[in-house]
Amino acid sequence: MTNTLDGFSMAVPDVDAAADLFRAVFGAELLSADGSATVVDDHGAPARSVLLQLDPRTRLRLFAYEATAGTPFDASVVDIGTAHFCFRTGDIERAARFLAQCPGIRILGEVMEIPEGALRHHKWVYFRFPWGAYGELQEWPETPSAEASELFHGQVPQEASPVPALMGIDHVGYSVRDLDAAVGLLTSCLGGRRVLGSVISSGKELMERQFETPVPALSKMAMVRIGEHTNIELFEHVVDEVRRTGDRLAVGASRMVFRSDDPAGSGAELTDRFGFSAAGTGAGGAGTLLSAGSGLDVEFTA
Repeated sequence: MTNTLDGFSMAVPDVDAAADLFRAVFGAELLSADGSATVVDDHGAPARSVLLQLDPRTRLRLFAYEATAGTPFDASVVDIGTAHFCFRTGDIERAARFLAQCPGIRILGEVMEIPEGALRHHKWVYFRFPWGAYGELQEWPETPSAEASELFHGQVPQEASPVPALMGIDHVGYSVRDLDAAVGLLTSCLGGRRVLGSVISSGKELMERQFETPVPALSKMAMVRIGEHTNIELFEHVVDEVRRTGDRLAVGASRMVFRSDDPAGSGAELTDRFGFSAAGTGAGGAGTLLSAGSGLDVEFTA
């Protein structure tokens, strides 16, 4: 079986408004849309969808499910399944100021610089999309560490985006139930390779300021490279309170989409080895959608 990462999905309350934002602000290209009055069958859940090219290497399908259309994002950064899309920029301060002026987008806290470790001197700041889901900006140092060099994309600023010095997607991140299991899934079944990891201790004040999540957390992180260009950031957050598990139809939910020469066989392998269960099949039985409550939902398409 051969599985190749084909893109990502995100559930939003209004697919047209979300697509317009990604196009107008981040320079995304519209690849296909189902039409304003058309209902598509997303594994048994009625939804409208739009497919975007976020950058030359990253595709994103937006879903607006009938069951959750119009509802806000209702999760915190530590909840299982919470996803964020991180955009790399060559000037994070200018990019953050620009986004702060875009209607509905909110910058959280302040630009932070990582002082040590494999990602030392990387700068980052989170923001919220108008529907509440998390996004991130990141600026790489002029000379990355040797440990992080495999994660470097070699991107250049995109002319299509008005965000200053925007270079495209740096990584897509997921909060997972069990970090080791998630890394094992990506590396043993889905062609990924673990590049680096760290443990981060964050106090309540920092978590509230930077993520609007006022709980102290001990966060175990791993960066996994899939293929030649896609970085996946995984977090297992250890907090005193119970972490909620997201619903795949909820606004903000995201899944990884793999093109497979054997969707059914790939789905069976994940079910046997990692406890996934089938959430449905695509139109004509061509795809398989799997969920395990682990924070990583996976779809295989033919």
